[in-house]
Amino acid sequence: MFKAFLVAGSVALSAFAMAPAADAHTRAGVSIHFGVPFYSYRVGPGWRYNRGYGWYNYNRYGDFNRRNRLSCSEARRIVDRRYDRVRVRECNGRTYTFTAENRRGKRIVVYVNSRTGALWRG
Repeated sequence: MFKAFLVAGSVALSAFAMAPAADAHTRAGVSIHFGVPFYSYRVGPGWRYNRGYGWYNYNRYGDFNRRNRLSCSEARRIVDRRYDRVRVRECNGRTYTFTAENRRGKRIVVYVNSRTGALWRG
C-alpha cells in the first residue's frame, strides 16, 4: 500500500516538474510568490498592485512585504525593557542582534525573533 502511494506521488511530482512554468504563467495569468497568488489584472475591490509581482488581495493577505515583522526600533524597545545600554548590532533577517548590559553590568548579546518578538541571550 505504501509503495503504491510512493509511486503515485513520484509520478505526479515528475509530471508537475516537467510542465513548463513560464508557459503556464502566460496562459493562466497567475503567478505565486511567497504563498501569495498574484494576478495580471485587478480581480476585485480591495486588491492592490505591487510592481514586479501584480495584483493581490490585500484584504486577505495584508502587506505581504512586511509579513508582520517587528521594526528594528520596536525590537530595541523590547530589549530595553529588560536590559541597560542597548546597542544595535544587526537588524536583518529573522533574528535581530543587540548588545546590552544586564543588571550586574556585564555585557551580553541579546537576540530577538523579528516576527514573534521572542527574546533570548547568547
